[in-house]
Amino acid sequence: MKKTLIVFLLLFLFALGVGVFVFLGKGKSQISDPHLLKIKKEGKIVIGTDATFPPFEFLNENGEIVGFDIDLGTEIAKDLKVNAEFKNIPWDELFFALERGEVDLILAGVTITLERAEKMDFSKPYFNAGQIIVTKKEKLDLIKTPEDVRGKTIGVQRNTTGEEKAKELTDPSLVIGFDDYQKAIEALIEDRVEIVLVDFPTGVELVKKDPNLTLIGEPLTNEFYGVVVKKGEKALLEKVNTTIDRLKTQGILKDLERKWLR
Repeated sequence: MKKTLIVFLLLFLFALGVGVFVFLGKGKSQISDPHLLKIKKEGKIVIGTDATFPPFEFLNENGEIVGFDIDLGTEIAKDLKVNAEFKNIPWDELFFALERGEVDLILAGVTITLERAEKMDFSKPYFNAGQIIVTKKEKLDLIKTPEDVRGKTIGVQRNTTGEEKAKELTDPSLVIGFDDYQKAIEALIEDRVEIVLVDFPTGVELVKKDPNLTLIGEPLTNEFYGVVVKKGEKALLEKVNTTIDRLKTQGILKDLERKWLR
């Protein structure tokens, strides 16, 4: 009887040990990715953005970075159980910062394209945007439809899908690139260009602020924004996609649209 009891206890302890090992092993496998471990250890995820793109990312009167993307980034951090730290980086330097590891991901109204997807990984789409024509109301007699754009000078932000579309609409020599869309709008107001192509949400924001500006027609393209991570960052991308799925299911993405775009 005593021997049987000892054998039983040994078997019980062995089974308990295996169970603990399996449990710990599973827990460890969930956070075995080096990048996720680094984020967890530091207690923050560093998000790169270009705060010149309202209503998605911009500086409020207190100098704080706010907007649709900022709220989305905060939700991603919340699901990771870390804090969100936002770095304001000029557009032309943003993707280099990702490659150098200065940021963990990018949230900056980045349109998903096949060309970009060769160099970086995108999350599931979280917003559908398209390029739209912005011009001055005084030019409505000359510019009524997209067909009227040919032969006109178009201002765009460099290295964007707006620049690509503009070159389809008019002679590429008439497409003038700027560091950001705000400089393109300044050129429009000063009559250095005749129209500007911007993402639809930005166009809506612009005409709200300036009664002298107007939108022409409907968006010219169907475009989707995605969160950007470094190529091959599958574990982080999976976490981001999980957050996006949650926000869609709970209706929070729609709430963000109503908050920032209407």
